[in-house]
Amino acid sequence: MQILNFGKGHMLPTIAGTKKITLRKYNTIESLDFKKNEIIYGEFQDGLTFLLHITADTEKKLFSDLTDKEAQEDNFANRQEAFNGLKLYYPNLQLSDIIAIIRYEILTLHNIPIVSTNKYSAYHEK
Repeated sequence: MQILNFGKGHMLPTIAGTKKITLRKYNTIESLDFKKNEIIYGEFQDGLTFLLHITADTEKKLFSDLTDKEAQEDNFANRQEAFNGLKLYYPNLQLSDIIAIIRYEILTLHNIPIVSTNKYSAYHEK
């Protein structure tokens, strides 16, 4: 099963349901071509791993074609803020780069998230 890694601070908005999208610089080395209804691991540096349900095929487009609405779905104010925020992860990011738009939701069983601790957790067994 594939793993999608998230930095600190992205777990709570995902649990709250206010973050159901992630923007990533697309490359052919890291497979980001998820298909609708695929189940993957979402590993959060906050210490938990959730099973994520992919809700749409990964969309790829030029960063310059990203809309403000899409940026806002990832909790950025607009496309420019998304560009500046993603440059922290991808210092060489250009507007001409391809961006992957990954839509997901936490997989639940009887409305309870399927979750475990991960290597970032203080409670993870080593």
